[in-house]
Amino acid sequence: MTMVCSGFLTQGRMTAKGLEMPGLPFTVHPGHVNVVKDEKLREHARGKMLEQVIEGLTVQPAEAAVVTEPAQRDIIFEGSFDEVQEHFLQHEWSEGLPVTPPTLARVEAFLKYTDRSPEEIVGTLLPGNREATIWNIAVNGVMSGCRPEYMPVLIAIVEAMADPVFGVEHLGHTPGTETLIIVNGPIVKELGFNFTQAALRPGFQANTSIGRFWRMFMRNVAGFLPHKTDKGCFGGNFRIVLAENEDAAADMGWEPLSVDLGFRRGENVVTITSCTEATQAIEVGAPTAEEILRNIEARMADNHLFIQFFFRGDRTRPTIVLTPAVVKVLTDAGYTKSMVRQHFYENAQLWVANLSGMIVQRFYRGIEAGNRPEQIGTSNELTRYIRMVGHPDDILVVVSGDPDRDHVMICAQNGFIGQPVSRKVQLPASWQPPRKPA
Repeated sequence: MTMVCSGFLTQGRMTAKGLEMPGLPFTVHPGHVNVVKDEKLREHARGKMLEQVIEGLTVQPAEAAVVTEPAQRDIIFEGSFDEVQEHFLQHEWSEGLPVTPPTLARVEAFLKYTDRSPEEIVGTLLPGNREATIWNIAVNGVMSGCRPEYMPVLIAIVEAMADPVFGVEHLGHTPGTETLIIVNGPIVKELGFNFTQAALRPGFQANTSIGRFWRMFMRNVAGFLPHKTDKGCFGGNFRIVLAENEDAAADMGWEPLSVDLGFRRGENVVTITSCTEATQAIEVGAPTAEEILRNIEARMADNHLFIQFFFRGDRTRPTIVLTPAVVKVLTDAGYTKSMVRQHFYENAQLWVANLSGMIVQRFYRGIEAGNRPEQIGTSNELTRYIRMVGHPDDILVVVSGDPDRDHVMICAQNGFIGQPVSRKVQLPASWQPPRKPA
């Protein structure tokens, strides 16, 4: 028996079906419990909700209908381009933008860029409980407007998505977490990723179409559908892929993110991480590196880094994207990347009294449970500062964006949802970097 608020009933039923419990009974609270007084909550619980509990535990649910899905090479529709668009919209296989029809010829073109079998299962994804395969990666890559040569990157993304550490099944939650995809290695230049000015702006095919692929695959294979399994209160669009400016980082003596995460320099790597809140530290430039760091840290504290999960004892891993102009000032002053992370760890501190009432209650519970005393302390006193992450290495630092601007992007990672996961991009034996247009 599961208890839900009324706004989550459809999501609950579809999630239960994906977990192979299609007959799971529910008791439903009308509206959201956070905006109801305690006495009203008790009244609901003693009335209709109690009746639903008794019925759910004593009445056998009806048998669920068996649904079969088409095989890989089945032709599911034939028609004009416009008719294909309408068919896909009606079946919720499109997010509303035109798709490239995934004909067999187009899918086969993608499969030429991997040595892996089309039938290979990469993982099983909730809430839909569907298998992610090399074949349906190619299909959704076609639909998203990707080029065939992007296929190795798409496979690495899905491998990371399927890793239990990432926890893809949680991404339909209320905050509507989006995913930041970061690419490292020679493939950044080989596939034409933008990694300088407008690094996260649409307009570059690799960054844009691969970002769209993430959301398309989440929809069509994992099974996240708005108003159904995806209950993001506001949600967001797909994120453009972020490519690191490794040349700029190397010029200033910094290793790329992929090396920080355990890979060798020169390896092609994809990293995914949740980004629930994103903000910019605008014009952080100052005469000294210390002032620049303080300016960034002030905005990190404003961002809160989704700190309620830190109070629960979960690990939070924010991503800080620095432009080359900012890194140049820091490295000229002798700062290594580890020194920058240490500075952020020690000085990006939150004034506890700024938290909302419910999060203050979670703070109190975290103190009572003894969670992370080195960072949040042991006192219930609210008029004090606390650290926002558990260790300097919890902060991901990436160099990208306009080389001549002093802006910084801050992405708050969501604690137990979407921990950073990286995968090496496996290129086919016959890989040749695509020729750039004349």
